[in-house]
Amino acid sequence: MPTLARLFAPLLALLLVACSASAPPKTLAGTPANAITADTARVLLAALDSEALYTIAGGLKPVSEGFWHGNVPSAAPDLAAVSAARAALAPWRNDTLWADVHVFHQAHDGKRAARGYVVDRRALAELLHVQAAFFAPFGLGPDTHPAEVMAVVERLPKLDRHRALGLLFGYPQHAIEFFLAAEVARAAGDEPAPRRFVQIPAFVSPTGRFVYAVGKDDPERAEDRELAAAAAPRLQRYRELRATIREDDAEAMIALTRQLQHEFTPATRRQ
Repeated sequence: MPTLARLFAPLLALLLVACSASAPPKTLAGTPANAITADTARVLLAALDSEALYTIAGGLKPVSEGFWHGNVPSAAPDLAAVSAARAALAPWRNDTLWADVHVFHQAHDGKRAARGYVVDRRALAELLHVQAAFFAPFGLGPDTHPAEVMAVVERLPKLDRHRALGLLFGYPQHAIEFFLAAEVARAAGDEPAPRRFVQIPAFVSPTGRFVYAVGKDDPERAEDRELAAAAAPRLQRYRELRATIREDDAEAMIALTRQLQHEFTPATRRQ
């Protein structure tokens, strides 16, 4: 007769596997990978208050960066601040978002700049599919991890890097082409064409956040109107939701993020 231990061993094994699968991921230190830290509320709020809102609320901008700034000295690297920012962003690393800190590979004045960024993973995958003619030769496709995309793009030749970032940051095609033409003129020693700036407001500022240049005398285009029209209800809804939470309540900000995603993610990206 088999013993009770032998009878229940398979069941016990299944229970252990199930518990392991349902448990939150762990860091090497043994803490939950999506744990809230002392900096989480501050960093998430800085992102939501900036143009990163338009990434978080349904991927209008596939990628946004710059809501957190730091640097890494080349001679005596200290990653404490970078690690703290990465830990703070952990709640936004899931199946729909990716948030991290990107350290640039070129050093200036003995330091490498570091920037926080957030990605709508589905919007990014869609962009890499639609713009495959540009991205695929660099090994970037819809299944490429966002962190790899950022690392590869940052090391592209200058004009390719500018084009890639313009696409990732959700700028209209005509604005990307205008910027690239200005860079070519500047490199040749010519004066770039006169320009004006199109401003899409963020919570923190009506100007200087989600902004791009076009020709000074260029008329407003349908793409400009569509982008502004898509951004406006996102900002209005965020203003309403933000008024209901405390600025130090990280859990509320995570819930607010989910609400914005639910309301503004296109149905075609929810599948």
